[in-house]
Amino acid sequence: MRGYPFIMLFVFILFFNSAFAVIVNPTKIQIPRGAMLYENHCIACHTQQIHWREKKQAYDWKSLLTQVDNWQRFSKLNWGKNDIEEVSHHLNIIYYHYPFSIPDQ
Repeated sequence: MRGYPFIMLFVFILFFNSAFAVIVNPTKIQIPRGAMLYENHCIACHTQQIHWREKKQAYDWKSLLTQVDNWQRFSKLNWGKNDIEEVSHHLNIIYYHYPFSIPDQ
């Protein structure tokens, strides 16, 4: 029983250092790729209103993928399929909430 306080102190210090490292070290924070691409390339022209307007052009998951692909082509971003899907996924989580469907393979 004499070693018990030392073990508790060790556990506390270990936990505190781990928690502090996560708070202080920004490299441990992971930003989803779709969010990063959207923030870097799209947000300058797209405000929230464009996603909420009545005449929006994305009305389901497939049309959302198509719109992201069209705009990345227009902007000459040369995104691959994964980038288009990541941005579409980000937009779907934030704004649209369409049922996700896996494309035919």
